[in-house]
Amino acid sequence: MDTWLELQLSRVDDATFARSFSDHIDLPGVGIDDYLHRRIDTSSGSLLGGIRFYGRDISRPFIEVVTHSFDDIDRLCDCVTHEWSMFAPPYLRLQTRPGRNVHADVLLDKSVYVARYRDIHSPDPGVWLEPFDNVDGAEALVSTRYRDLAADNPALARNVFRANAEDLREWHESGQLHAIRAHEAVVGLIAVAPGRIGWIEGDEINEEVIAVGHQGHGYAALGQRALAEHHSSDSGELLIGTIDRLNVASRKAAEAARRLRVLDAVFVPLDGGSATS
Repeated sequence: MDTWLELQLSRVDDATFARSFSDHIDLPGVGIDDYLHRRIDTSSGSLLGGIRFYGRDISRPFIEVVTHSFDDIDRLCDCVTHEWSMFAPPYLRLQTRPGRNVHADVLLDKSVYVARYRDIHSPDPGVWLEPFDNVDGAEALVSTRYRDLAADNPALARNVFRANAEDLREWHESGQLHAIRAHEAVVGLIAVAPGRIGWIEGDEINEEVIAVGHQGHGYAALGQRALAEHHSSDSGELLIGTIDRLNVASRKAAEAARRLRVLDAVFVPLDGGSATS
């Protein structure tokens, strides 16, 4: 956590970080320095935070409050609204313990699910992982699933983003992309690579889809269980991943594999924001 916090603090004066926004965004009344993190001290508390855009969509700004010492969340909201007024953000976002009631109008964004490989349920012999013979098959599977998601659940499709072809090829070449097979058929895929979610390090699930026509049989959880079988020699290693609040199927799969919900990212509405947006 100390390393992660040092990185967040370094962004208070990191021009390269600010340009990662300003080089692609031109908003009226906003300068390069406005994209830097800010460390703010008031009589009510202190905070460290910065501007974000959900899914890199400039119409969906919010303020990431990295850490704070406010006892009164309404005063924290007032401080954020004032300090980042040039962006008119409708929300601030906090990291909290699951179920913690930080505000009456809090809206869950996403959750972090974690398990040690040794704690994941034993694999089912009827479901196993194999490399894809050709990455084109993986690309087609992902494209079809996200196309159907956009039609069936547009609200979720707006919040989640598919792996692109370059990512899939890289994972395929490094042996991190796996076909989930059952009854001699490819029923889905899972891509896992070393990563970090905030200060939590482990093998991060970067993509996981179940093929159209194979949903509802628990194959996502069974794929995670099959993955754990290959890591028994390093049983303390973590399998980690974030899941959107609207992704009910993925939440059920994580729980079925015995992954625990350890952290929530929640939105708190500011002036003009709505918890039902």
